[in-house]
Amino acid sequence: MKTDRHPSRADWLRRIVAAGGAALVLALSVFAASPVAHNWLHADSDHATREHGCAVVLFADGVSLPLDPMAVPLPIEATRELSPSTAAEVFLISPRYLRQPERGPPSDC
Repeated sequence: MKTDRHPSRADWLRRIVAAGGAALVLALSVFAASPVAHNWLHADSDHATREHGCAVVLFADGVSLPLDPMAVPLPIEATRELSPSTAAEVFLISPRYLRQPERGPPSDC
């Protein structure tokens, strides 16, 4: 646990990168939602056709990975023999102490 109140350089760098990532997502959301803002970003943006592949259009369309369905192998059936029982009866003995000596009530010192 840190006791100093001033964050280190790594903490500042982490915070700056996190703030930059949040600002990038916010900006991409605004540009993807508004055709006027997208057109202000670059003039060749035809918002209706989505033919060009800029980051705003890719962000607006979402992620689609062209993956084929994977074939999952069937589980292998393994037969096991049951282990024989070790004892027919369980013998319980009473404990030597009601509480362990190191876990007893506090002493009156």
